[in-house]
Amino acid sequence: MHRSKKKNSKVSAHDAPGTRPQSIVTNDQTTINKISEKPSIQSESAIRVLIGIVGVSLLSVPICYMLSYMQQMKNSLNIFLYSAVICVSVAPLTYFLLIKHLLHVKKETYFYVFTIFSFTAIADLLLALTIDEHSSAFHFYLNQGEVYLKTSHGLFINYWDGTTHYILYLIMLYCMLKQKTDTKFFRFLSLFWCGSIINSLIVLLGGAALGQFGTHIKPSYLLNVPYTVFPIIFLVRQFSTRSNFIQQERKKMKKSLNYKSLLLRPLDICFILYMIFGIVFAIFRALHALKIPMVINSIYYKFEPYILNASGFALIQLLTYAFYFIPYYCSAINALLFYDQQPSRFQWLPDWTMVHAGAAAQAQFSYLLSSLHNPPLFLDSSWSPIPPEYWFTSVGLNIILAIIPQLFAFRICVGNRDADFY
Repeated sequence: MHRSKKKNSKVSAHDAPGTRPQSIVTNDQTTINKISEKPSIQSESAIRVLIGIVGVSLLSVPICYMLSYMQQMKNSLNIFLYSAVICVSVAPLTYFLLIKHLLHVKKETYFYVFTIFSFTAIADLLLALTIDEHSSAFHFYLNQGEVYLKTSHGLFINYWDGTTHYILYLIMLYCMLKQKTDTKFFRFLSLFWCGSIINSLIVLLGGAALGQFGTHIKPSYLLNVPYTVFPIIFLVRQFSTRSNFIQQERKKMKKSLNYKSLLLRPLDICFILYMIFGIVFAIFRALHALKIPMVINSIYYKFEPYILNASGFALIQLLTYAFYFIPYYCSAINALLFYDQQPSRFQWLPDWTMVHAGAAAQAQFSYLLSSLHNPPLFLDSSWSPIPPEYWFTSVGLNIILAIIPQLFAFRICVGNRDADFY
């Protein structure tokens, strides 16, 4: 009797053959729940860190107002040193407050770069508001820092940086936090940013040196060097990973592509015609910007009087179109004509198309709006408005130069269209 009770107790202590103990089932279910909750936890953590970065970037507003009351800001060298120290201090502040526990981003140099750039983007927005007479925070910087920003072009370069670039920084930082830097979205977005900021700095630094403010260059001019160097290094780094990116995209291809001849691609024919127009128009405007004797009495100066602006920014922008955009247009025309015969020769096209789209968007935003608005706080005697009879033609041409590159980027890069060139 005792033996049977002991035997029954042993059987009840263990599950029947083919079943698992309840404790193991419970542990497994807990593990599954943790795995399923992990992405949402990471997402919440990324959003918290991103909100923290926004908070850090907004610190630039009270800092700028405090600097405006300091006597030391009447000296140009002090402005340069204070600005450099404040910008550099953003990196350790971000590390200790926000990402010290995140192993995958705290060793990524460009996470700190984009954080610092987002901080200065808000400062640039405040600077633009000061130039446009909506704030008084940055008068000291416009007098003893970057004097050449007191122009319409300087105004809209800062507006672009404080809005578009700021949004791009936050999106790229979020992708880094989510470990999605190897995605097509991040790649093309970052290339758009590279084109935009590189064009901005070419025009800003070149115009400042060659224009009417060339004799007023102060130490703060050097603050723009990191904004030139880091985007170029980042661009080279992205290009160096192109082969790995293409291999990754090829694995996603489920079927072979059927290439159509140019005659069966009417949209591409339209883009080719636009690029031919862009080449001719870029040369035409560059000749006017250089004021060569052949066009000195041209009526086109009435369509775009901003070409003659003494700031130098219009000159550098139009020369940028001639020396950088024209080679791209020629290469893109060649790619559209012959990629159906040998697509592997044109693997560069999607990357450079996004760079060009960013450069064209920034260029036309600053150039067009600068020709339409003269900052009231610092009226420029060399600035002239577009006469009413030429307004729609001038503005229409410049809007076309801004929009078509974005449509071409959509044609080449959105969806799986970029696979045509892989």
